[in-house]
Amino acid sequence: MLWETVEPIINQLEDDHTIEEWQELFMKWDNHHWHDGEELSEKTGVLMIDSNAVTTDGSPDLDALHDLLKQHVQASISDLYLVSLFPYSAKPTDTAVNPRIRLYEDLGRFKHEFELMYDTDPDVYNEMQFNLLEETDAFIERLAQGATKLRVHVQSFRGMPEESIQRVIELWHVVLHHYKLHGQQIVAYEGDVSELGSYMSVADAICHFDLASHTMLAFAQGNANKLSDWANRIEAPGDGKTYFNFLSMAERDPFEKNLIEPSVEMILAAHSILFSLQGIPAVDYRTLLGVQTPVDHDALIQELKTDTYRLQVFSGIVSQLNVKRTHPAFSPYATQRIDTSSDQRVFTVERKGEGETLLLHTNVSNEPVTLKVNGTNLFTGEPIETIELDAYGVAWIKQ
Repeated sequence: MLWETVEPIINQLEDDHTIEEWQELFMKWDNHHWHDGEELSEKTGVLMIDSNAVTTDGSPDLDALHDLLKQHVQASISDLYLVSLFPYSAKPTDTAVNPRIRLYEDLGRFKHEFELMYDTDPDVYNEMQFNLLEETDAFIERLAQGATKLRVHVQSFRGMPEESIQRVIELWHVVLHHYKLHGQQIVAYEGDVSELGSYMSVADAICHFDLASHTMLAFAQGNANKLSDWANRIEAPGDGKTYFNFLSMAERDPFEKNLIEPSVEMILAAHSILFSLQGIPAVDYRTLLGVQTPVDHDALIQELKTDTYRLQVFSGIVSQLNVKRTHPAFSPYATQRIDTSSDQRVFTVERKGEGETLLLHTNVSNEPVTLKVNGTNLFTGEPIETIELDAYGVAWIKQ
């Protein structure tokens, strides 16, 4: 029973609610019809997308967004990370309904094709305003509306003692896994992840905020040494734990905005690095679809067909995702080793899982590089012994 597990945690928290109020909360949700998600695997890939990204006649249209994702993304992406880059527009008739509840009910339509990921919110807490019962109710509500992954940002608990923050996150971790055994609590901490300490025990995945900056530096220098050094310092997560990797954040410009004249090849090389590393990879829809603001559904489809640059980025990222889905060495739990024995212009990761070994090579320079390899090209199925990587070229090899 959930109450027996969470009562010791709640008793240690500064909370004004009675035991009876807490019990009523969990009894309410125990009667919900719960549906668990899938276990993490090589098929797990996340698309970060805004609920208002697609419009019809100038207004956000969730049906149009749903259609776009089902038709063009579902075969390659398992999860939607639904964020709020733009204000959510509720229907005029929704004024009597809590807009947060209406939002999650509306977005629940995606749960039939995708697993869903949300941030906890509000984004900023302080100890005086924090209502643990209400926030726990909102946490469970997201799970009830289809979420299987919830991101909790440690540093959003501003003004709260560290010990209290840890207990809140511990409580939510227990609650999440009670209702969804395969759910994931993704802990965000902007700093050295080695400083997370006891947070590691209540995290199923840890956000890596440094990947984008190290990747951009590698491209700027045409040298993978510092990227490799950083990746080598990342400790292997404990059993049943992994990382959450991304090149872009919702609060900032997409990754490619920080590159000087980004070519298609450079963007695909960056995503090769993203997919090579151990963890759950998240792709920014602004990069995948080549958009910066909400866009009309029909116009977007037409532009993807006629804009060569955007089509090549889209099809290239999707191609990498489709290959990744078919090899167990890409599992978020498969081991990794950073290989620094080859050319310093090439970032190389060895991944092993279920008896399979992959070597994933990404050229971070604007120069061609020749590599001696022995294996099968995952993109073509051809056996190879030598491969020439073009500028920002990618080679995924099965040994």
